[in-house]
Amino acid sequence: MVVASRKTLNPLISVIVPVYKVEQYLDKCVDSIVNQTYKNLEIILVDDGSPDHCPKMCDEWAKKDKRIKVIHKENGGVSSARNVGIDVSKGEYISFVDSDDWIDNTFFEELLNICLKYNSKYITCGYKRVYDNRIEYINNSNSIIKVDSSEYLVKLLNVQNGYGFVHMKLIKKNAINDLRFNENLKVGEDALFNVMLCENIDSAIIYNKPLYNYYFNDNSVVRKYDKDYVNKYLESMKEMNSYLSNGKNSVDVNLYNYIVYHVLLIAVNYCYHPLNSLNKIKSLKSVCSIPLFKKAISKSNYKNMTLTRKVTLFTIKHKLYIFTSLICKYRQKQFKK
Repeated sequence: MVVASRKTLNPLISVIVPVYKVEQYLDKCVDSIVNQTYKNLEIILVDDGSPDHCPKMCDEWAKKDKRIKVIHKENGGVSSARNVGIDVSKGEYISFVDSDDWIDNTFFEELLNICLKYNSKYITCGYKRVYDNRIEYINNSNSIIKVDSSEYLVKLLNVQNGYGFVHMKLIKKNAINDLRFNENLKVGEDALFNVMLCENIDSAIIYNKPLYNYYFNDNSVVRKYDKDYVNKYLESMKEMNSYLSNGKNSVDVNLYNYIVYHVLLIAVNYCYHPLNSLNKIKSLKSVCSIPLFKKAISKSNYKNMTLTRKVTLFTIKHKLYIFTSLICKYRQKQFKK
């Protein structure tokens, strides 16, 4: 009989937390990690040149808990911070937690137990989308599903299920190996990382229990008005399209649906953002005429979309931009509630 080693039963988990301008959220985040029921943690706080009190707060946390390691670096973006965390990590497993989020106290205990039971290198769980006045539960059936990497790749491209986020995961470090986040991308870097990671795993475990608390911040990159919004998403979509078109994977409607989902984001959060002074319909037409976006709109279908997104896509496909305008304006009003 083979007896499992203590290292296998009680592996070190490296928890990587990029920190930048989150002084009002940081304590809650770190407190949720420090007080986990699973104790064998290496907690890496990567201060990404934060200009507020975060650097000092990180150092104070390190004084309180010897498991905490603080890295101060020049600002390079969230991908840079995560990559530094991976580089210095010593754990057998790696997990990422965003510094304005927090995790339930059994997060690591539950994910690790399932990983060990199924001998898996990768597990993702459900999450709670936390707004200031309400909570939405995403993937809340408590089921455990094992899928092969090709099936999981398809699920990653379905943006609405949230699997593309890099948080709410526990990943074997030897599966990550030399893979790193693309530091040139400002959005969608986590989805690309997960998609590329599919090459290094045979299967993934989907644990549909919401153990991660994702704070829906009005100032997030997705919602905040940015004049460069279109270019940031276009570069991200180009990278995903290039990777999935390089012969390693077949390009199909799932990729086009993934791209179209982000076109719809651009329509609401850029073209029809109240701070956008440009002509709204001209902005939308310009976005839809971009070759990659135009191709995706043409080849996409309505699979795995909410009713609102299906209707919005229909109006864009058929160039019914007046009706697209009404939907986008309605969505903007919803955000203010």
